[in-house]
Amino acid sequence: IDVLLVPSYPRPHRVAAVLADPLGPNSELGTYTNFVNLLDLTALAVPGRFRADGFPAGLTLIARRDQDGLLASLGARLHAAAGVGIGTSAMRPPLPPPAVLQPAPGEIALVVFGAHLSGMALNDELCRIGGRFLAATTTSPDYRLFALAGGPPARPGVIRVAAGRGVAIAAEVWALPPEGFARFVAAIPAPLGIGTVRLADGSAAKGFLAEPEGLIGAHDISSFGGWRAYVASLAP
Repeated sequence: IDVLLVPSYPRPHRVAAVLADPLGPNSELGTYTNFVNLLDLTALAVPGRFRADGFPAGLTLIARRDQDGLLASLGARLHAAAGVGIGTSAMRPPLPPPAVLQPAPGEIALVVFGAHLSGMALNDELCRIGGRFLAATTTSPDYRLFALAGGPPARPGVIRVAAGRGVAIAAEVWALPPEGFARFVAAIPAPLGIGTVRLADGSAAKGFLAEPEGLIGAHDISSFGGWRAYVASLAP
């Protein structure tokens, strides 16, 4: 489990209820979070949408120790999506850019563009070798996407181009154990290979790239922005 999501408290209480019974309502506050300190975990309470009765509500994110950055990133997006202000003000929090989670120590990040995307035909190949989904993202706007000749199955090819001549291509980042990464790379057929892919957030990871020779007879499908959209366009 990367992150556990729980309600911040079981139910709201009015001030009058707390004045009448100072201990009872307050003892409920730790129902879902008392174990956090005891197990040396990290937690972050995030404002949520108001309930239908006008009371506030919220969520608490819980993760392993030293995962403050992860929770802060997720919490910022949840806060923005809830549509509530900062504190008691009407100021809305800005929506942060998508964050790419980092692989755990000992794992290798892999960027995929085609049939290895989650839910697609070859995704099980990643799962069988211990692959772990990290994030859906895009490349920097410096790539072109092609439908390669041949098949079935149909295969995409991605190449990096000069600045100003490319687009951002939809991708997923997966984390693989070193032995799984090695087996996976060894089985990749030409004209595909593994190179360094630059992502929208400025980071870089190893990922699928195509050899220029493989573009002979290929069709430029960059306008679709990603392989999923292109495949969907082929459906009758």
